[in-house]
Amino acid sequence: MNGLLLINKDKGMTSRSVDNKIMRHFKTRRVGHLGTLDPFAEGLLIIAINEGTKVLPYLENDTKTYIATFELGIETSTLDNTSEVIKKIDVPKLTKSEIEAVLVSFLGEIEQTPPQTSAIKVDGVPLYRYAHKGIKKEVPKRKVYIHKIRLLSYEAPFLEIEVMTGKGTYIRTLGKDIALKLGTIATTIKLVRTKNGQFKVEDAQKIDDIDNLRIIPIDKALGHLISIDVDETQKEDIRNGKVIMLSRLEPLLVATYERKVLAILERSSPQLYRVKRGFNL
Repeated sequence: MNGLLLINKDKGMTSRSVDNKIMRHFKTRRVGHLGTLDPFAEGLLIIAINEGTKVLPYLENDTKTYIATFELGIETSTLDNTSEVIKKIDVPKLTKSEIEAVLVSFLGEIEQTPPQTSAIKVDGVPLYRYAHKGIKKEVPKRKVYIHKIRLLSYEAPFLEIEVMTGKGTYIRTLGKDIALKLGTIATTIKLVRTKNGQFKVEDAQKIDDIDNLRIIPIDKALGHLISIDVDETQKEDIRNGKVIMLSRLEPLLVATYERKVLAILERSSPQLYRVKRGFNL
């Protein structure tokens, strides 16, 4: 079995625990996931198995879409509902137009300070390890990109939004920053990932249905890249890691032979492509 599995992760599970279940069931250690979901979050988790793990680096820059619910007026130590409330303040009276105006201000490139409970490393150690010891570290701001954001509902103090983000965006931090512009504080109480690139949560399955999981083959997983069929001579050259000549302009191509993916090719110079990643299918 080689490819991707679309899992609709339940709240309370770690992304790693999903990996482990897949490993045990399919008796392989070559399993990984794309974009960790915190235990309190749910929704689409893309799992790669065997040769599918080679696909993950080519999906990392895909956009991700979430539906997030924030409770305004409270803040917890982790900015989600898994820890104690450390602060409470009043929530100002807010209109729909005021909220929408604030949401629009987050479109495009923004700066975020990752939460202290994130996996970002400082001095070689993940931040969450410092947090567990009660140590607070200075975390540099990072630039992230918000492609789309819209208000779904607001019934004080609960604010629900849909947001499409680029790589590395922390929704908990986004909620905190939105609340600050609204004149209050916030904690994320529900988070659902609904899309990841071309994949949707509607097509995902629960891990409890592990005996009937549908595999997305390598060619479909790389469907966002241009695919070309090569002849037998080119196939042998690719298998042997040789540079091949192609009259193409794309920086990356998926080379196939008789409907099987051979490799991802990278343009090294005009009309010349080298093997970037080979597949054993």
